Amino acid sequence: MESSVPRWYFVVLPDRDEATALAECLPTRETRTVPHASGRPWLVVALPDEQIVTAEAGDDRAAVLGHSSATAAGLREAAGRAGGVEAFDELSHTLAGGFHLAASVGGRLRVQGSASGVQRVFHAVIDGVAVASDRADVLAELGAFPYDETALAIRLLPTLPHPLGEQPLWQGVEPLPPESYLRIEADGRRTAVRRWWRRPEPHLSRARGAELLRTALADAVAVRTRQGGVVHCDLSGGLDSTPVTWFAAQGPAEIVATTAYSGDPGGREDLDWARRALAAMPAVRHRTQSLDEPPAFYEGMPELANRLDEPTHTYLVAPRINANIQDALRHSARMYLNGLGGDHLQSGLPNWEHTLFRRRPLLAWHRARTHPMLSRTSPAATVRGLLDRRGYGEWLRTAAAPAHRDGPGGVTGFGWDLPLTWPLWMTPDAVRAVRRRIDALAAGTEPLGPDRAGHAELALVRDGARVVRGTGQLGADAELPFQAPLLDDRVLEACLAVRREERVTPLEFKPLMKEAMRGLLPEEHLARTTKTGGDPQAVRGFAAHHTEIFDLCTASPLAELGIVDDDALRRHNRPQPGRMPDGAFRPTVNCAVFLRAQARGRLVAPARAAAARSDA
Repeated sequence: MESSVPRWYFVVLPDRDEATALAECLPTRETRTVPHASGRPWLVVALPDEQIVTAEAGDDRAAVLGHSSATAAGLREAAGRAGGVEAFDELSHTLAGGFHLAASVGGRLRVQGSASGVQRVFHAVIDGVAVASDRADVLAELGAFPYDETALAIRLLPTLPHPLGEQPLWQGVEPLPPESYLRIEADGRRTAVRRWWRRPEPHLSRARGAELLRTALADAVAVRTRQGGVVHCDLSGGLDSTPVTWFAAQGPAEIVATTAYSGDPGGREDLDWARRALAAMPAVRHRTQSLDEPPAFYEGMPELANRLDEPTHTYLVAPRINANIQDALRHSARMYLNGLGGDHLQSGLPNWEHTLFRRRPLLAWHRARTHPMLSRTSPAATVRGLLDRRGYGEWLRTAAAPAHRDGPGGVTGFGWDLPLTWPLWMTPDAVRAVRRRIDALAAGTEPLGPDRAGHAELALVRDGARVVRGTGQLGADAELPFQAPLLDDRVLEACLAVRREERVTPLEFKPLMKEAMRGLLPEEHLARTTKTGGDPQAVRGFAAHHTEIFDLCTASPLAELGIVDDDALRRHNRPQPGRMPDGAFRPTVNCAVFLRAQARGRLVAPARAAAARSDA
């Protein structure tokens, strides 16, 4: 198999000679270097030209990387009047799309991603200078940093309450919080983290919020379709991919939309709903695809060559996504749009009612008693949950405290996040290390919001962003942008600005999106209340391919590192007719594939890196 190396990435460097030596360690083929005023490298960018907008104003520099509404003229104006890197807060809040922003003003540097977490920034000190990148593995390789084995073990947990998903996988590489920017001082060594984004208060009605959502989503899609050409859209007929497809059809691009179906009970439901929606999109070229055509679930995992910079559920769907990307390329697509992230943005959790209970107790009680996820919860347990006043640190410690490990259990209730469960095959040493790490984190971690609803909604978005970010890296490997406009910051802000009790209700499916698309999509389409799942396909795929998946896991470093007991892994995950694999099995597979992919390809040539550093 060919070596797997990151195809699209960027690195930000301070204006120092040591940084010049680091830049020389990176490949020069298919990269573009944007210099400081001194001529030393500021940005090393491996991205298509259409994803790079740069501007200069005297010695100052600014760049927007990704798909955005930024223009060179607008960026030049912003750089010219900046006066300091802090001044780019305003621009960060006005641009549509999904992008990174970098600036160099008065010798200081600013680097940031998106508030949703889809576009991330990582930083490290290498050879005495601060370096930033959008990929953690690029910095890890550049600095020759070892894995943090406890952080790897954490990624085997089926759920990752904040800040477990933020734990750096490599020692020496730090993730930047999504709502913040990294400031690198003029000496190239000192850094500071400054917050640029604060979520809007949820004060708008559904009607007003729908107007904002409609505008934000239209802008998010437009920045990706404005160049024309062929744009591929997934069209499941649901309330995520269908609005994206509708807005794509309003631009200059030729839209090819694909709907998948299966022979399982209800397997053609998506196709029926998609055809109803297509009545409002007559110019869209519609294709259908049997789910028997792409790889089955768990098929092709040992052959995956994609190197992602973190283990997420992206790996489990990577063979199918790769097949879909290749199909889109065969139809001349220059962009692939999908509806990923919509469930994370448009769905509520029961712990929202814990916050609503402080303001409107009767409404919160009624919503809690009708919530599908609480259908088996007794009235007494509901009362206890609504009255629980534990802070986040105490909740997190309690979540990791049970000594027994009897597999996934419990119900999603009114806690700060989803229940935390332990894989039955995680070794006792790994369990102890993870629990110690969680105890230490609980002592100093603040929640993502002032209350459980405010925390949970951002935690849910960031959970979705991890997967969306991974799928974007799959697209980069094929040099086809694989984009999820629903998790752009402006779209996120439009949704968060709506009162929660109007944004989501237990008895209606995605009411805010329905209101946003009213008058645009047919009313009969907006009546959809269901979502097609893939459980039967997953059960069949696991039954057919479990042997090769077990071999993949046992051949990975997970056992060598003392994280996984191979015998227990096989014993607790034997296929059973009609049953899904243990929920903790999937992140174990993700970690095994991640570690193998990281070991297979090198971006930085070690000999070249050593020579460059010795010359420096």
